[in-house]
Amino acid sequence: MTSATSPTIRARNAKYQGNVTKRGTGTTKKTSATTTKAPAIDPRVAYFLLVLMSGGAIFQVLYLIFGSRLFPDPMDMD
Repeated sequence: MTSATSPTIRARNAKYQGNVTKRGTGTTKKTSATTTKAPAIDPRVAYFLLVLMSGGAIFQVLYLIFGSRLFPDPMDMD
């Protein structure tokens, strides 16, 4: 059985087969070591999120330890 490739595909394959040994040997563009990148987010935003999350974790631990005695439910006020 013969393959069902078209003549244009066979021509392109023949054209690119000569380039097989040259692939991957080119030079790559490297960034210089003196270039510094800025952080993805502003450090103040990162610190704010850190304080927010750690504060929430502290309140969660306090609620687990002391329960509703420390944080009473405002709907239960009589």
